[in-house]
Amino acid sequence: MIRKLNAAVIALLLMALAGNSFADAKTDKLLDDVQKVYEELQNVCADFTQTFYWKLTEETQKVEGRICAKGGDKFKIETDEQLIVTDGKTLWTFNKANNQVIIDYAENSASDNPFIKDFFTKYLTDYTPFPDDENATKDLACVLLKAKTDDQFVRQLRLWIDKKSKMILKIQQVDLNENTTTFELSNIDVNAPLVSKNFIFKPAADAEIIDMR
Repeated sequence: MIRKLNAAVIALLLMALAGNSFADAKTDKLLDDVQKVYEELQNVCADFTQTFYWKLTEETQKVEGRICAKGGDKFKIETDEQLIVTDGKTLWTFNKANNQVIIDYAENSASDNPFIKDFFTKYLTDYTPFPDDENATKDLACVLLKAKTDDQFVRQLRLWIDKKSKMILKIQQVDLNENTTTFELSNIDVNAPLVSKNFIFKPAADAEIIDMR
């Protein structure tokens, strides 16, 4: 679940698009505007909801939480069950149920780290964007991203972008097994009062520590 959560955060919170060439001029302009908005963000927090649907069993699971990000390398993701924090160098993953903390270098978790810039560049490089007017609304534009090759586990994604603010409010991804994960953002604060110490985690004295460094 955490892997899916982080992949979504990439698209939802740091859609800093790296100069790509798109076939559709309207989509190209929209994503360029999104890039400019997100490049200017320094401190941002938002509530999120993740809904996962298993195609095989037709089961649905929902997780709610909050995410905060500072600059391009610090973030905190918290749900009722888990807390993930990084200051850009160290990554702490705290499981609240068993009071266990896994510590690692952020760079060793590049595939899971939504603020590793190289990962996002690769992510967008592997998908081709198209306008999706059928799923757009009066206030939200919709962009469909399709995997360029069969190597990608996530086959396609849809992004719903606020036409006025150019913020991404919703993303839906479909994987190879036709499972669907939907993420929605609300209560977005682009002027959150964040400081660097907010992104350092200090485990409790009785916590189980697993240091992977």
